[in-house]
Amino acid sequence: MTPLARPASPASPPRPGPWAWLAALPTALGLALPEACAGCGRWETALCPGCAALLDAPLAEVTSAAAELRVHAVLAYAGPGRALILNWKNGAREDLAPVMAAVGARAGERWAALSGWPGDRRDAGALDPPRLIVVPAPSGIARRARGRLVAASLADAIARAPAPPPGGAGGPGPLIVSADILRRENGRAFRGAHQAGLSAAQRRRNRQPPPRVLADAGGWDALIVDDVVTTGSTLRSCAAALRGAGARPLGALVLAATPPPARTAARLPGPAPAGLPGGGERRRRAAAKRF
Repeated sequence: MTPLARPASPASPPRPGPWAWLAALPTALGLALPEACAGCGRWETALCPGCAALLDAPLAEVTSAAAELRVHAVLAYAGPGRALILNWKNGAREDLAPVMAAVGARAGERWAALSGWPGDRRDAGALDPPRLIVVPAPSGIARRARGRLVAASLADAIARAPAPPPGGAGGPGPLIVSADILRRENGRAFRGAHQAGLSAAQRRRNRQPPPRVLADAGGWDALIVDDVVTTGSTLRSCAAALRGAGARPLGALVLAATPPPARTAARLPGPAPAGLPGGGERRRRAAAKRF
C-alpha cells in the first residue's frame, strides 16, 4: 500500500524587522488623529471651504514683480495660502496634488481669457496653428533629485487646460505643450536652489543670469510658470533666456505672490495679511515705544 503523502506545512510568514513599526506609523497616526486642513489646520477636513475658496480666487496681476512681463497670481503667499503651498511643495500633503492640478488647469484657462491668447489670427497669413509653450522656472539639482518639481507639475496642469478657440473663422486650433527646458547656468544649479532667508537685493543677484534653454523655442509663444514670485528676478531671467532662443514670452503665471508693502497690498488676490508694517500701524508702534 502506498502511504499517503503528508500535506506540506504552510510556510510561516516572514518575521517583521525591528523597524517595521515605522512603516505603519503614518497609518496609525491617521487612525488616532483627525484629518486637518492643509491650509488653516481646521480638524475633520482635508481642505476647508475657506482655504478652497483661496485657491479658486480670480487671477490678479502682480504689477511690482516684473516690469516688462505681465505676472498673474492665484493668491497671496501669506497665512493659510502659504501653508497650502508649503505643504504641497515639500511633500507633507501628497493629497494636495490633484487639488493643485485642478488649480493649475483653472488658472491656465483664466490666463488665456485675460491675455487674449491666441487672439485674432485672420491677418497672420500662416497656416500653422497658434503655438504656446508652457515653461516652468528651473529647479535646483537638489529638488530634482528629490523629484519635487512643483513648477513643472503646475506647468503640466496649465497646459492641460481647455484650449481657447482661435480668432477668426476656420482657423486651426491652438497647440499647447508643457516643456521643462530651462536649466540654471554653472554652479547656480547648486548655489541658487534656495531663496529662503535672502534679502530682496540678494534674491535679485542670486537669479539674475539667464538660464540655459535646452531646446529650440523659435516661433513659439511662451508662458512662464512658477510656484511663488517674490522680486520677479527669476521670471525676468527666464523671459530673457526664452527671447534669446527665439520664443515670445507673453507673461508669467504663478500660484502665489509674496505680499508687497501695505500701500500696494490691494494688488494681490485674497485678504491682506495682518501685521504688515505700514502707515498707521508703523505710527502706532513708534508711539508705543515712546511710552
